[in-house]
Amino acid sequence: MTKWEYLSFDLRISALNDFHQQLNEFGELGWELVGMESIESKSIGLFDSGAATSIIVVVFKRPKE
Repeated sequence: MTKWEYLSFDLRISALNDFHQQLNEFGELGWELVGMESIESKSIGLFDSGAATSIIVVVFKRPKE
């Protein structure tokens, strides 16, 4: 039976340009991307424009050694 270890981190929208490089680095270390979820922040004010994604939570897994 395979046991897994997990890694997650918050990815800021402003850091998306470097994300492909990070994906390749994690892949070289044996991590597989298994999920991403956007976290929206809600603006409150007179001219509320609604929610906007500000952070993406990224989850990886790999077989536990």
